[in-house]
Amino acid sequence: MKIATFLKCSSLIVAIAGLAAPAAFAQGMMGSGQGMVGGGPGMMGATANDRPVALGWGGAVWSYARVKRYLATSETEGVVDGRTVRFKGSDITIDMVAVQPDHPDGTFEVHGVTNPTLVVPAGATVHLNLVNMDYGSDMEHGVVVSPAAPPYGAYAMMQTGPGLARIAPPIPWRSAEDPGKADYAEAGTTFTARRPGVYWYVCQTPGHAAKGMFGKLLVQGG
Repeated sequence: MKIATFLKCSSLIVAIAGLAAPAAFAQGMMGSGQGMVGGGPGMMGATANDRPVALGWGGAVWSYARVKRYLATSETEGVVDGRTVRFKGSDITIDMVAVQPDHPDGTFEVHGVTNPTLVVPAGATVHLNLVNMDYGSDMEHGVVVSPAAPPYGAYAMMQTGPGLARIAPPIPWRSAEDPGKADYAEAGTTFTARRPGVYWYVCQTPGHAAKGMFGKLLVQGG
């Protein structure tokens, strides 16, 4: 599909939903779309961040000690119920990891759970953070929150579009093979979960979602 045609169709879909198309693409239908760093990913999800993290990449650079504090803090947010993590309140934080050590490759972790179902109340302000702990070429990871359900093809961005909220483009992988000696990329976004429904958080790096790098986000109540 030509880019112009894709944008025209996407704008029409947003207009039907009762939203102004320019605002929807700049902010996302659920929130602000903050946390955009570096060069844009492009319609096919390509990224300029297929490289180890370094100062000046476009977002935060954290030491291993800082990441360990992040992991400890993340396990105080939300309540684990099997493979579900439930959040309460009007202002919540979801601290997410891409490929946490000792978890399967090509996955997200929240509260130490791999690809969990996340449950948030309708109307809540959601602070979504991501640290990429993966290592190796093509191991940059980002997040798009979208109503587009799996299965996903090689270019998931063609299915999700710009999403309802996003951390994009995908952020670089850690700087060294030894986790304890590496620096890490971190980025975040804030949005409002206005509409109850079923959404999905999806890695937009080509091929990653097709291999299982996604999870469900439920917005309940309202």
